[in-house]
Amino acid sequence: MIGIISTAYFTVKDRPGIKTVRKYWWRNMVIQHVKYRGKFFVIATIGYGKANAAMAITYLMEEYPTLETILNVDIALSTNDKFDTTDTVMATKFIYRDADLTVFKDIKYGQIVHEPEAYAFNTEFVNQVKNFKLGVSDGIVGTADMLIYNSKQFKEMVDKYGQTIDVIDTEAGALAQIAKKSSVNFVAMKIMYNNALSPWDNDPLHKFKIYETANTLKYLLARLFNLLSSKYVLDFTKSSNDELEVINELFEMSHDSWVGRFKKNAVSLISGLGPSLMLIDKKGLTPEAVDIVEVMKTKLDDEGPSKVVLGEDEWKNAPKKWLRKLMFLENIHVNDDELLWNKSAKYDIKTAKINSIEEVSKAVAKAIADRSQDKSAYTYDGTTVIKKHLLVTVDAAISFYITNNLTHEFVETPKHGSKLVANEFIKHLNEQLAEVETPYDKVVVFFKIPAMGAAKLPVLIQTKNKANQQVVFGGYSAKNQKTYTVVDITRNDYDPLKVGSFKVTIRLKNL
Repeated sequence: MIGIISTAYFTVKDRPGIKTVRKYWWRNMVIQHVKYRGKFFVIATIGYGKANAAMAITYLMEEYPTLETILNVDIALSTNDKFDTTDTVMATKFIYRDADLTVFKDIKYGQIVHEPEAYAFNTEFVNQVKNFKLGVSDGIVGTADMLIYNSKQFKEMVDKYGQTIDVIDTEAGALAQIAKKSSVNFVAMKIMYNNALSPWDNDPLHKFKIYETANTLKYLLARLFNLLSSKYVLDFTKSSNDELEVINELFEMSHDSWVGRFKKNAVSLISGLGPSLMLIDKKGLTPEAVDIVEVMKTKLDDEGPSKVVLGEDEWKNAPKKWLRKLMFLENIHVNDDELLWNKSAKYDIKTAKINSIEEVSKAVAKAIADRSQDKSAYTYDGTTVIKKHLLVTVDAAISFYITNNLTHEFVETPKHGSKLVANEFIKHLNEQLAEVETPYDKVVVFFKIPAMGAAKLPVLIQTKNKANQQVVFGGYSAKNQKTYTVVDITRNDYDPLKVGSFKVTIRLKNL
């Protein structure tokens, strides 16, 4: 069982794959006991401070004897220029920055009598979390019930301690101290809200920073839930950032099931062996390689985001990194008023170029044809890898919806809707790849569909298992098209007879 302790309250909604086993109050804590994809998590929302933290971890260890891991996921303050708003620090070393028992012999500032100078963790679990490469950095956390709010206080603390503290909080040190005395693994994930030495009063970006930090917290938790409940041994230490984005999206959308599309008996996913991923079976006898290539990769311009979110004077002074994140969040979200029954989704042409399905399929086909020119093989453990696969991911601004040809009603099941979308792409891809031969045993095209209710659906289109032969995507059927039509807004907007139904919108930035 994995425990998550945070001062931030977040709810876990029951949906396929997740179930709330129990939810209750204990003292001043909210406890949520959930089961997610066969693994149990217990989530404790606690009050601020060391006493609340110590009480929480002690209660969880006594109430849940099978607890083997504690994650402290929370918002915190950075103390230097290394970390900015929304940066995440994964801490495995902790001190008390308000403990001064130096009157005792051989006791250093930050140290408790009969305790180590710092609480450090270097367990197999710590390495496992690091291997996930969730976009986090290492750092040291200093814990106290007192916040630092001026440079003089900080200088005094660093002078006493003798080394830089990257993050300050009010809980992690107490959690680390108790975890160190038990057999429980402990890691802290701290998302930076602000710099401890920055002026907080009259900060024009205050609301935006909270918004961004909270979104980062939710995103990090979602990835942790998915990766920690995976049945595979994962090592992404050598993956590029682009590859990691794709892999994490696949774990979010299809969890473990996407791996089986390439190799049924895989038990380990390892990066850095030539291809993007090497899929290893239990005995390591039949490894298979997966290359990942992104098509129509989003290019974010440097224009400011919507003035609705930030005032005109505010966004002009915002760091470019924040603007890129905000632009991404704004453009991927589907608002309710864009999913009307009587008209198709509308776009601001100034901010988004919409591509037709044909344009996207041409880009995908070109990527497959180009990569198919590479006939080289990979090796694993001194032997040649016989099978290699290609995963093509799409990041494009396309917009369409599905309508019933007779009743113009919604497609009731998202699964059916995604199949119809796949069919629309398959017929174009097979036309464009009719003369292309590939060394890949399987080619899979993956993209995600933001649908109603801010849900996202995976569309995975794959070829038949025939290496060194013509590329043919299977699964297309003209039969389904007799009942439903995929309407592309770039070609058929404002049509009163083809509206409603299962509207699908992909709103990413300009190419």
